[in-house]
Amino acid sequence: MVINYLSNMKKVLLTLVGACMLLASPKASGQISNIDGVWSFGGGFSMLNLSGESAKKAKDLGFQPLPGFYFGVMLDYPFSAIEGFTLEPGLNIVHYGKSFTFGKSDKNKSYHCNYFNIPVNLKYTFPSGDAGFGLALFTGPRLNLGVGGNSFSTGQTYPSIRPLDAQWGVGAGITIADAIVLRGEYDFGITKCLKNNKDLGYDDEIAYRNTFNIGVSFLFK
Repeated sequence: MVINYLSNMKKVLLTLVGACMLLASPKASGQISNIDGVWSFGGGFSMLNLSGESAKKAKDLGFQPLPGFYFGVMLDYPFSAIEGFTLEPGLNIVHYGKSFTFGKSDKNKSYHCNYFNIPVNLKYTFPSGDAGFGLALFTGPRLNLGVGGNSFSTGQTYPSIRPLDAQWGVGAGITIADAIVLRGEYDFGITKCLKNNKDLGYDDEIAYRNTFNIGVSFLFK
């Protein structure tokens, strides 16, 4: 399990490094100026769901998608000689929670989890004649670290979700009045997210944690 996880993370990092090497050029070459990045702060709605061979099994037992919210900061940094390409790292705090009946239980129970979410996007902003308007597409890896919630429990609580996982995200953003950005993205799980629990009939199950996010952020230059 650990070997598979490290292998997946290695592929993600190699892909990102390779893209950076193709797009970036040294500032010393004079091709781009030493411009500070643009910071943004925002938040919005998020939804957690499962996919993979074991997702149907979990849903048959009563698992439901978990709604939630996120907030955080992003840095849009012009690292490339190609106009419009930027690197966009960030840090988000995410919370999910919902009450539902699972398995043999006849009572609703609240399931909840919290994450530090670390995205690193390669971003391209299309040229626009309107200085206050922009359309951008982005993609890149996400590292998620669980920091609390009964969904990480090793006991009978379900879902027993791993507190560390990785995703790959794709999304788009629309800048309005050079001050507000509307963002939407979908993050696909690339590492298995369920813990082994033989008491519940889960042993090396293939399931991935996918998330949908939509929100708004505010630019600070």
